[in-house]
Amino acid sequence: MLLKLSKIFFPVILLTVMCSSRLAAAAVFDENDMAAAVIDEFAEQGVEGTLEVEFFGGKTKFVLPDAQRARIMIFNLKVDEAQNKFTAEAEIFADGKQVEQTQLSGRYFLIVRAYVPHATLEKGTLITEDDLKEISIRANRIRDNNIVDKDKLVGLQARKTLKEGRLIAERDVGEKLVIRKGDIVTAVYKSKGLQITSKAEALEDGAKGQRIEVENTKSGKKFMAKVADSGVVEIDNE
Repeated sequence: MLLKLSKIFFPVILLTVMCSSRLAAAAVFDENDMAAAVIDEFAEQGVEGTLEVEFFGGKTKFVLPDAQRARIMIFNLKVDEAQNKFTAEAEIFADGKQVEQTQLSGRYFLIVRAYVPHATLEKGTLITEDDLKEISIRANRIRDNNIVDKDKLVGLQARKTLKEGRLIAERDVGEKLVIRKGDIVTAVYKSKGLQITSKAEALEDGAKGQRIEVENTKSGKKFMAKVADSGVVEIDNE
């Protein structure tokens, strides 16, 4: 059950159902109704954001024959933030009389927004805004190395195939590659007004500003150089 929290001002949470005798012979509360009531109680206690709850204890479905007016009351909500667990008491009323009660327990999850590929992106694809879609996901499923912000993803290049709907890890994307392993590039050396150029083979891929290893095509000497542009590297002045 996933709901946007809204602040309300009751000492306990009431979820009320009105029943028409011509349309229904009973009022029914199901797990979604119970979850909505619990989430509202979280809001009452100052928890902000969008929550999802799962029950693993307590009765979560109630059928109230011939009830014209029914409601759920949630109170004594207790939260274990370390394990994202909760307990609460629920009382069910029909036409002003308490008819059921239960002790609820379960887990709660903060729901956040994240951007993922809306279709599979092949290796080498330069990510655009149109390549991404927004999804809702439990916050605990996002790892420290995941990139979920659209602004941080647009303009990066896929280092591997990115699956539709999957979170993107930092290692799977990077700045646009302007030099590929095996490319013959111009190596530029500058010092005190002197500029020397030579040809070298790139021994690894490189994005602008990245340092890569190259090999002089004549001498075979290997050295590190900074990628200046497509087909151009600058030799470290050391």
